[in-house]
Amino acid sequence: MLEAAPLRLYGQPTSTPPLDWGWVDTQLLEAGTYWVIARTQGHPHPRPVWGVWQGDNLYLSIGTPATARAISADPVVTVHLDSGTDVVIVEGRSAGAVTDTAVLAEYDRKYAWSYDIETYGPLTRVVPESILAWRTAGWAGRESFQQTGRWRLV
Repeated sequence: MLEAAPLRLYGQPTSTPPLDWGWVDTQLLEAGTYWVIARTQGHPHPRPVWGVWQGDNLYLSIGTPATARAISADPVVTVHLDSGTDVVIVEGRSAGAVTDTAVLAEYDRKYAWSYDIETYGPLTRVVPESILAWRTAGWAGRESFQQTGRWRLV
């Protein structure tokens, strides 16, 4: 279960209006690409992957062997959606491989795809520890933060 918590921006509690969880949930459900960042030796390496948001968990098709190895070695991951102005960031941990038929069916429906575990490997379940989100206004967010939110797993 996710619980709202204060978001800090630039080290200070934000005074912006709160962002509705429903907006965040919709962004996670409808995203086409999820940028996953795993801890790797040297430097972080973001990878765009497909996935589904279901039951407060993110299920990702990691695919890339180097990223999959990095997640196996250290399960801490950060996942970011595409937008830099309507931002959703999931900070969490990999909870292992998933072959659940209901999750795979949702993946296939979302992408009009037929996911083959033998070819692509199992999906990786990411359990959120914290989700940060904000909406900004103006080109590249120049008109500052309009709404912000932070949720943590309890």
